[in-house]
Amino acid sequence: MMLKLRSRGRSIRISVFIGMFWCLGASVSPARGEPAGRPVLFDRVEKFRLDNGMRFLLLPRHDVPIVAGNIMVKVGNVDTPEGSTGLAHVFEHMAFKGTDVIGSTDFTAESALLDSLVEAGERLSSIRKGRDTAASEDSSKVELEVAALEERAGRFSEPMAFPRTYDTYTFDFNAYTSTDVTAYTALLGANNLEVWMLMESERLQNPVFREFYSELEVVMEERRANTDDKPEAGARELLKSLFFTKHPYRFPTIGFMDDLRTLTPKMLREFFDRYYAPGNMVGALVGDFDPAEARTWLTSYFGDIPSRPLPPGIDTVEPIPTSPRRGVYRQGKERRLQMAFPGFGPTDPDRPVAELLGGVLAGDRTRRLTRRLDLEEGVARDVRVSPNGGFDRYPGYFLITVDVMAGHTNEEAEELVREELRRLVEEPVTAEKLDEIRSAWRKSFLFGLQKNADLADLLAFYETIDGDWRLSYRRFDDYDRVTPADVSRLAGELFQPKNATVVYLEPEEASGEDSDNKEDRP
Repeated sequence: MMLKLRSRGRSIRISVFIGMFWCLGASVSPARGEPAGRPVLFDRVEKFRLDNGMRFLLLPRHDVPIVAGNIMVKVGNVDTPEGSTGLAHVFEHMAFKGTDVIGSTDFTAESALLDSLVEAGERLSSIRKGRDTAASEDSSKVELEVAALEERAGRFSEPMAFPRTYDTYTFDFNAYTSTDVTAYTALLGANNLEVWMLMESERLQNPVFREFYSELEVVMEERRANTDDKPEAGARELLKSLFFTKHPYRFPTIGFMDDLRTLTPKMLREFFDRYYAPGNMVGALVGDFDPAEARTWLTSYFGDIPSRPLPPGIDTVEPIPTSPRRGVYRQGKERRLQMAFPGFGPTDPDRPVAELLGGVLAGDRTRRLTRRLDLEEGVARDVRVSPNGGFDRYPGYFLITVDVMAGHTNEEAEELVREELRRLVEEPVTAEKLDEIRSAWRKSFLFGLQKNADLADLLAFYETIDGDWRLSYRRFDDYDRVTPADVSRLAGELFQPKNATVVYLEPEEASGEDSDNKEDRP
């Protein structure tokens, strides 16, 4: 089968065989003299940088004729300005709508209508934000105009062409947006690697935002289903809003509904131009490919993406709390306790100590919080600890989450948690327990190296966040240096009552209030 596309003014002809050639690649002998704990397969990782600044990590593995591709962009909801939350996630959706050559039947006609849609969208956004009060009574007229323009533009496009083409040549493809990064993933046969090069380079070079408002409705429904209708998600949003008073980590990745309603194609284009600079992206390939051939293709497909300045980081520093903060979120039928304390950035010397501290508190049923609240007291169904709270680029919070058993209260759970946090200072963890935790983490890390897709994500993530993929395994050296005294010292400094932000998720029927009034502060 042949795939023929015009791309950025040049003709590209790609021959791809739908059938798979099942063959085994040659094995690679382990290198000598490697330090203990470093997986030998990392000897084969090659870092390749294009002239435009885009970086690629190449790891050949010839066991099975499959390749995992990952493009990770250093942009997440933390980078979206206040009032446009959710923009990073919306772009991820729109990145599957195709380009001028993938998904358009007459781009000249379609482009003219999309330009008119940009102008109408700005007027609609202004009305919805209340800036154009004179036209507010005519908002329905503008909404109809937007819908009509989108419908007319749709006559000259095939919005499913991009995913349909990708589906033909891959085993799986997907994308995700977090607070800090956006990633585009694919798993495909080795003989289809050039298809990955073409598809990814096309959407990074010239995405077309067709069906913007239709897709925006999809995102808003996702917000309703996964946040508004889920008590745990609402409680998590309340926790963020109480803990972060200045930093954009306080905004949800899915975005606020009021912000989503006012996003526009123009805002999306400006976002893309600013953050999807080649130097702000990392690609990773893991699997059955020839590195020399891959470098040639990468240069051909990605090398002509114009270089742009790197976007600025976030300068805002969240102040350390000076007094406790508390809130209650009422929805659903379950109880959940959330306790957050100031967290640590990726380069903070206490970050590995905090991670081991989290391991001491929870992880399996022998850990302190889990053993006390679950096995001994029967108060908790589940206990989880996240030393970074899911925040990777800047300091977040050290999060303790307890799902409370029926018949028990959040107050009971909180008191037990505080007792155990105090006891960690008074009765330090043993060196043997720390060794046990470190050993379990190493096993988990090595187990995760089996799949090409997991490896590609690992390499791209550490290169994106830390600027060096080698930190994926070098962090274990940091863990080895942590002592029981370090853990107790940090516990004493961190778990101060004045530092705590506490949110209770309470059953809705426990309150006599209307269901729309979900937030309360004791």
